[in-house]
Amino acid sequence: MRSRHHQGRDARKREEGFFLIVVALLLIVLIGFVALAVDTGVLYGARTSAQEIADAAAMAAAFTFTNTPTAPQPSTATSHALGVATSNSLMGQPIVAGDVTVTPDIPNRRVTVTITKRQTTYFAKGIGLDSVNISATATAEAARYATGSACVKPWFLPNVALSGGEVCDDECNSTKLLINPTTKEVTPFGLSRIGTQFAVKPQNPAQALAPGNFFAIEFPDSRGANDYRDAIAFCDSPYLRCGDRVGVKTGNMVGPTVQGVNSLIGNPPRFTWIGPGQYERVSDGKIRDISENVILVPIWSSCGTDFCPSAQVKGDLIVVGYASIFVEDVAGDYVVARLLGLSSCGPLTDPAPSGGTVLSVPLRLVQQPNP
Repeated sequence: MRSRHHQGRDARKREEGFFLIVVALLLIVLIGFVALAVDTGVLYGARTSAQEIADAAAMAAAFTFTNTPTAPQPSTATSHALGVATSNSLMGQPIVAGDVTVTPDIPNRRVTVTITKRQTTYFAKGIGLDSVNISATATAEAARYATGSACVKPWFLPNVALSGGEVCDDECNSTKLLINPTTKEVTPFGLSRIGTQFAVKPQNPAQALAPGNFFAIEFPDSRGANDYRDAIAFCDSPYLRCGDRVGVKTGNMVGPTVQGVNSLIGNPPRFTWIGPGQYERVSDGKIRDISENVILVPIWSSCGTDFCPSAQVKGDLIVVGYASIFVEDVAGDYVVARLLGLSSCGPLTDPAPSGGTVLSVPLRLVQQPNP
């Protein structure tokens, strides 16, 4: 018969063995949870990246309705969405065209982009899960009408700016205006001028709209030449809403204009014009669809005012729309630009209430309703 001492030692050994088995099993379970947590984190990161890429692709596609309004659709929106998506990678794997689905909705100026990519797992292979589908969808739209904008430059564009005639000959002739003064819509003539080169800001007194009027805006709280220059070079301008009234800044402002433009686009310019939505970066020759040369200026209509026949602005200018332009350079007596796009304020005739909120935006991501 074994002694109680030996029996106690055997019991302790059995307990130690059982404890080691339990610890080993718990370690296996713990390692499994850690492995799954690692894979979950990787997949969550991949899903977040896919969403960001889908957002950017959808915004780029919807921007074509504003940035290149005369380009053929839906091919232009589709190519821009694919261009943005396929220039990115997901967890080190390049996104290819087959991973991207683009669904343009032309009547609503809306584009939906879905990115689907098979993502390899790391530790989940142990339970037979080698890969998982990562999918993200984004929808962006470009509004039909403008409402207002920040970072507007301190120049105004007369509604007759590209008519080729005298301002008082065509001030209410919708066949030569950018925005129809009756319907408040962008005109076919305006759209036909996309890509046209013109002088957005003359420097020669002979080209002034009227004595002392060089198409410059006096923003509220603006203090002299330095503020005017900084409003050109940076975004030092107030939020300008449709229907807002702005004053005319008198004086030629040659030096501040040149300084502001050179700060904005570089001297020599950092980007050159290829076509609407295509701008070549001089440093590396790459083509971009946006650059710092692209700016907004408000459009002013003299139709229905006492501007003519003396061609004198006798009060404030009322914003009726916006022109997107590409500033090329300060050449001779002009700031030379290209017309990129036009946005009217639509049926809005009165300024928004002071301090009020403008609800719609020209370009935004939207949430599609569930089918």
